[in-house]
Amino acid sequence: MSSDEIELVQRAWSRISLFSNEFVRDIYQELFHLDPRLLPMFTMTDERLIDKVAQTLNTVLTSLEQIESLRFIIRHLGQQHRRYGVTPEHFNLVKVAMTRTMARRLGEHFTLPLAQAWSAAYDEIAAIMIEGLQHVPRAEAPADIALE
Repeated sequence: MSSDEIELVQRAWSRISLFSNEFVRDIYQELFHLDPRLLPMFTMTDERLIDKVAQTLNTVLTSLEQIESLRFIIRHLGQQHRRYGVTPEHFNLVKVAMTRTMARRLGEHFTLPLAQAWSAAYDEIAAIMIEGLQHVPRAEAPADIALE
């Protein structure tokens, strides 16, 4: 991502961040509207999940210029999503839900350059999460056993 793209995304996030929990709640409503079959994947209580996602979004989006420093955290987040049955295909649905929600929230401030910058930011973050999602930790190698 270019510094201009990062600035666009961060400026947009600053307009949303004061209401980040509402933003996340709207994302989930949009996501479940897009695919109601996803609802059973969400076992955490609504408010706890919404708060966690809002905090994570804030951390990542306000630190986009240091995305490489956050890579291990984002990758780990992807690994954690495996236990909920998340697949790489789900990331496209989440992107649509987030983008639609952001566009509604920002109205006329959701410009084409912002849409493109947002798409680039999301794709970069999602790619790192998918790395984690697809990473299968190697089982520890068995100790050498001497056969007699």
